[in-house]
Amino acid sequence: MNSVTETCVVSAPIDKVFKFLSNIENIPKWATKFVKKLTLVNGKYKVLTPIGEAFIRFDTDQKAGLIDIYAGPTEESMTPAYMRIISLQNNSTAVMLTFFQYDSTPDAVWSIFCEWIKIEVENIRLYFS
Repeated sequence: MNSVTETCVVSAPIDKVFKFLSNIENIPKWATKFVKKLTLVNGKYKVLTPIGEAFIRFDTDQKAGLIDIYAGPTEESMTPAYMRIISLQNNSTAVMLTFFQYDSTPDAVWSIFCEWIKIEVENIRLYFS
């Protein structure tokens, strides 16, 4: 299984970084390639992406610094991406975002995702700079 991980370090405390990134309503501010629009429909979040509409949800654990991002065309077919928020010295924070290529992801789409993740993580770095 293929995977891609991108990391950035920001000059902001972990609590501030986690609060921003764990709020699903902020995803359009940093995931600018993947998320074109975020809507709330019948209590469920959906995103409009360049490859179609998808359900999206976050599972978070602030103490552990974990944000698991699930997305897919149906609630039953959502696959995760994994974000880790890590406290570093001097009030800085590392953000790691990992995607895996699941069987449902064609190679052509996977190669696009690999480029997008670089942009999305850079957007996070820029947001906190």
